[in-house]
Amino acid sequence: MKRYLVLFLLLGLGTLVLLVAQTRHPLAPSEDAYITFRYARNLAEGHGIVWNVGEDPVEGGTEFLWTVLLAGTSRLTGLSIEAAARVMNLLIGLLAVWAMALAAWGLTQARLWPGLFATLAFAAGPLSYHVRAGFATPLFTLLILLMAVMAYLAVYGEPHARARRASLVGLPLAGLLLGLTRPEGVLFAGLTLVVTWFLLAPAARWRLVQTTLLLLIVPGAIYFVWRWHYFGYFLPNTFYVKNAGSWLHLRYFTDIYALFRFMAPLFLLIGFGMWRMPPQDALKKGFLLAPAILFPWSYLLIDQLQNLGKRFQYPVYPVFLLAAAMALAALGPRASLPSWRREHIPFYLAGSAALVFMLFAPFVVLERMTLIVVLVAVAAALRWADTRGLFQPPGLTLAAHGVALALVVFNTQAAYRLANSFYPTVFDDRKAIGEALAPFADKGYTLVASEAGWIPYFSRWRTVDPFGLNDEYVAHHGLDFAYLDRQHPAIIMYHQVKNPHPPRWADMVKLLRDYAQARGYILAAVIERKGPQDLHVYWVDPKNPDAAALIQAITSQDGFIYQQRATPFQEQSP
Repeated sequence: MKRYLVLFLLLGLGTLVLLVAQTRHPLAPSEDAYITFRYARNLAEGHGIVWNVGEDPVEGGTEFLWTVLLAGTSRLTGLSIEAAARVMNLLIGLLAVWAMALAAWGLTQARLWPGLFATLAFAAGPLSYHVRAGFATPLFTLLILLMAVMAYLAVYGEPHARARRASLVGLPLAGLLLGLTRPEGVLFAGLTLVVTWFLLAPAARWRLVQTTLLLLIVPGAIYFVWRWHYFGYFLPNTFYVKNAGSWLHLRYFTDIYALFRFMAPLFLLIGFGMWRMPPQDALKKGFLLAPAILFPWSYLLIDQLQNLGKRFQYPVYPVFLLAAAMALAALGPRASLPSWRREHIPFYLAGSAALVFMLFAPFVVLERMTLIVVLVAVAAALRWADTRGLFQPPGLTLAAHGVALALVVFNTQAAYRLANSFYPTVFDDRKAIGEALAPFADKGYTLVASEAGWIPYFSRWRTVDPFGLNDEYVAHHGLDFAYLDRQHPAIIMYHQVKNPHPPRWADMVKLLRDYAQARGYILAAVIERKGPQDLHVYWVDPKNPDAAALIQAITSQDGFIYQQRATPFQEQSP
């Protein structure tokens, strides 16, 4: 019964921490998430996976399964796509936290402190931000966690034959769902399956090959052929844009390395845990971590556009949390807390005083991270002392419990602060102007907008993406005056910054500005986003029959800083 009380505590506290932590992030989903929302809405309304209603399908969103789930939820429940995304992501986030709690409970033999260490940090960390962001990241994270747990069960599940057999079926099935969620999920699934196969006994290897062929390769091939036929291209449209003519984008090395630098205390714990294991066991644990170590580096193959909340790197975070929890279980206290006796009062007082001092550390970043490392070392030293009988309880036991509690607190704080360092999404002029343009949606006008999220979604206009993520011609042939002439845009909008990232964004902005000037467009508005050099620029075609009304819609919004705004048909210079 005591074991299950630990599980219920993990589930309850994990749920509470996720619900509280995610409310600390902005309510508005990320602007780029509305790209997927637009595809999902068109699918829910019966138009297929298309960017512009009535046109050919285009794979501008790389979250196929998420798009289908949003469209299906919206269609079945009547919720808007935005509401469906919020509900689905919260439910998936809760499932992910519960999966972590169950895994930590089972793989650490129902130990409280290791379970709290992994579950609370996971709930308070990047997942809490991703629940709000609107992308498929919570689903992607959940599937990666499930694959890691099932790989462990497949390799170490000898005493539990039923769990092992289920894992050999669940691994390829989770890999299929991972690849359907995001294309690069195939890489993580492939790495995990190869490592697991290598560590299995021969009979289990053959079983894994069979289930992988049946549940992953065959349905995956069917989906791939359908996708190629439906969209018309071998790879997603975004790949051709983000690849940008280069197979390696080393400028993102520091972004990916930052993930591992943040997890340095976890690696320290994992290292101590492996050091205490038999060599063969340590090698197996190291191999099982290899997919999570290697996978984030695959993003060096593309431009990391739209990497809000570091959503490309942090889905592997729970894998390391779980490994660190198992290591902490090997280092942590084995005995229960001493009973309340007079002779034990000094130990409780000393422990309470130490806890007060340690709780100050989360408010000082450098000291907090340093103390996490120190506490890991102390936990290892206490374990070493215990095994050699150098100290006797209750002093050692109480100290060990205090260190474990401090590690739980600091690790959760570190994850929470990381999530709160991500960019806070708030609606801006793009939503307001998109809604103001919505009354013109039925007139067949075209919008050219570098910001492909809020304006196209809320306006419902036919939209051309000049960067090419949602436009096959631009992705394969580039943007030029002739193509823009064929589109006859009523409005041209672009985001202008001093040092754009990637640099080729500046080339797109220059071409759009040159085109607008050459074709006699009116500079309707220049709106500051986050400063005087971070601008949203709007041009309107004066030959459009609703030009005056369009300029009015763009220039009449409250609450934004206009560097410049036009009156109807007033000639302006950029």
